[in-house]
Amino acid sequence: MDILMKNNIYKQIKNIYKSHKKYHFSKKSEFNWLKLKNILKNKLYDNNKKNFLKYINNNILINNQNLLISMNKLEKFLFKIDAITLCFINGKINKNISNLNNIYYDIDITKYNTINFKNINFQHNIYTYLSESLTKEIVTINIHNKTNINIKPIYLVYFNINNEKNKIFMSNYRNYIYLNNKYPLILIEHHININYLYLNNIYNTLILNNNVRLEYYQFITNENKNKNYYIMNNEFYLYNNVFFKKYDLLMSNKYIEQNNNFKFIGEKSKLVYKSISLAKNNNLVNLNNYVEHDEKNCCSIQKHKIITLDNSFINSIGLLKINKNAIKTDGQINYSSLLLSKSSKINIQPGLDILNHDVKCAHSVFTGKLDYNQIFFLRMRGISFKKAYNILLISFILDSLKEINFNNLKKEFLKKLLFYLSVENFFHEF
Repeated sequence: MDILMKNNIYKQIKNIYKSHKKYHFSKKSEFNWLKLKNILKNKLYDNNKKNFLKYINNNILINNQNLLISMNKLEKFLFKIDAITLCFINGKINKNISNLNNIYYDIDITKYNTINFKNINFQHNIYTYLSESLTKEIVTINIHNKTNINIKPIYLVYFNINNEKNKIFMSNYRNYIYLNNKYPLILIEHHININYLYLNNIYNTLILNNNVRLEYYQFITNENKNKNYYIMNNEFYLYNNVFFKKYDLLMSNKYIEQNNNFKFIGEKSKLVYKSISLAKNNNLVNLNNYVEHDEKNCCSIQKHKIITLDNSFINSIGLLKINKNAIKTDGQINYSSLLLSKSSKINIQPGLDILNHDVKCAHSVFTGKLDYNQIFFLRMRGISFKKAYNILLISFILDSLKEINFNNLKKEFLKKLLFYLSVENFFHEF
């Protein structure tokens, strides 16, 4: 039996679950707890999860405590946008500062996990079982057809505060979002990291029904010395004539794992997915994207940018699967990455699983460094080395931001990116 089972980690989670189920028990949470218990006892996890669990094992793990907080304290961390804001603080949605009652959305909060939505393609893991077992409240957001065309965005804010030294505060979330809105909708998910030690574990299910138009932004913003952990499992189900644009900006913690699963279960739908992922220090980022086409005349376009510095490592695996009935599918995967330090690492593994000949699919990968011939070219025109370096780096990033229509959001992203990379802002020169 390895170190994980001699310990600590299993005992800690077991004790947390015992306390949790006194107030939040359901048959579904018990079922998921038994699945999690089996994985831990029989070591049914890969090396990345093993290393992560070993670190957790050497710390005191506790379930986050409820905390009253004012919006004034949060405001300095938030994007300046006019939106319906839902604040998730220390493992629960904070009803006092969230816009639960509004004219745009129906928002339900349930104490027990009794929702029986059938996951038709999602591969569960330690973190999804953890979320299903230990979530304090299930959040369901129903977005119906509204007569108001100028519907406000939804702004989901995840924030942890008031931790004690040498303890890892754990927050688990389970969210369901059902979209039936025929007008364009913007959904912004913002994970705010400050210098407290915690583990955030979020499991989202989004159902995009017929004719839905959605832009979905998912960010992790980070301070340079942050040592937190973020796990995100997202599953998306696209019905007929859906147009879905997804943008990610991930600035590394000690550890990030993001698992995205997209399932096309309707016809004539389109996914455009762009991401920028950054890592520095000795941080580790694991990204897994799975796209499956089941129906005809659909399109999925993925463009991912990756930047690593110092001793960091980003591991990105993508699979595009096209089933036999998915004729006339257009599927593209593109990865571009920059190594900004000799000791940083990037591993990219795109894959195609095509069971139909009447399709158009491609994938490409570029990994390299900034082109010093281009830096030399700029220096010959009187531009300093530092400024030339910064211009090329910003140019690499800007390509992924230019299609964001939300200008205030675009400026906020760029500002945080440049701060994270310690790059001067030459945005006005482009």
